[in-house]
Amino acid sequence: MDDISRRKILAAAALGAMAAPTAATLATPPSRPARYKLERASEGFSRFQAVHEGLGSIDVKLFDFAGAAAPANFLIYDIPVGASEGIHLHNLSDPKLGPYEEYYYIIEGRGRMTIDAEKFAVAAGDHIFAPLDSWRGIENIDPDANLKIFLTYIDRSPS
Repeated sequence: MDDISRRKILAAAALGAMAAPTAATLATPPSRPARYKLERASEGFSRFQAVHEGLGSIDVKLFDFAGAAAPANFLIYDIPVGASEGIHLHNLSDPKLGPYEEYYYIIEGRGRMTIDAEKFAVAAGDHIFAPLDSWRGIENIDPDANLKIFLTYIDRSPS
């Protein structure tokens, strides 16, 4: 049996009174180039030493979406045992670090997050919002496993 996706069925239904499409016509890929870009999370990591003056090195995967303009940026931190992203500040007046709000999603591992003067434990599944003008940083506190984080950062520069 042919695999027909829900999207293909809905697209065919939206065409209205046309003849009902067959499984073969729905399965035919479009002839135009793809309008998407797939970036594999397991590929394209670069190692950075002392990220925001933190301890050790961190592997970082920056998703650039082929240079497409986007209101948000995404990266993955893979923080080894004993390493950290240093405590740092993003605000409107610092051109070096930029005015970013950050959203940390813990993919796996355990860490200790600092937001302003507050420190708290984080683990897989936790989501932390670090607003503009707040000091933030994270460290791996697991003695045996890496801390993996999906980080979304949004540029809040005035337009």
